[in-house]
Amino acid sequence: MTEAASAHTPVLDRPPEPARRPPGPTAKPAAIVLAAILVVFLAGFFDDLVTSGHHGAPPSPASVARAVPGTGGLVPEASAAVLSPVVSADEPPANIVAALVVPKGTQDVPRSGVQQGVGLYDASIDVEVPAAETDVITFLRKELKAGDWTIDSTGPASDSTYRFIAEHPGSDGNEWELGCTLSPTAFSSTVPGMTVPRSGVTPLTLRLFAISDDS
Repeated sequence: MTEAASAHTPVLDRPPEPARRPPGPTAKPAAIVLAAILVVFLAGFFDDLVTSGHHGAPPSPASVARAVPGTGGLVPEASAAVLSPVVSADEPPANIVAALVVPKGTQDVPRSGVQQGVGLYDASIDVEVPAAETDVITFLRKELKAGDWTIDSTGPASDSTYRFIAEHPGSDGNEWELGCTLSPTAFSSTVPGMTVPRSGVTPLTLRLFAISDDS
């Protein structure tokens, strides 16, 4: 056997050759795309970690009620608290109570609430406003209009008081009438513990009654 023949190795005895990639498109573009997606994901993840402290923060508070111009700084607030002695479960209806606001700091005079109605609702209550009468008049004139009350009459009454009479449709199907009677400013209060400012306090009687559609 020749030297060349003795150097011959059968095919099955040869070590396997490295596998060759079959012809076709390369996988490099797909790898680049995946890498880009990973970078974007990681950037978002770390940004979320940095800002996560704000996620549990409470929402910004609702806009605070502002003073009514021309009233010496009187700020409107809901009347539900001062009307509570004469408000029942369904009378006056909620939209009537919500439509009426009073100056902040107004307090009801204890045991002054009176139910006068025999059939339809008719009740009154005395309150005191920590402000001068002129400022309270300006407040009511502006805030009744803002609450969609129709002012039927306004002006001095025969007994040295000042009176507003206004109407508002109720969600119960009745028309509701409001009477606001202001007495001259006083410099002492009948409400226990109420602080009297330099401007004094203005006694105010609020009267609400329902007007039947049949009347």
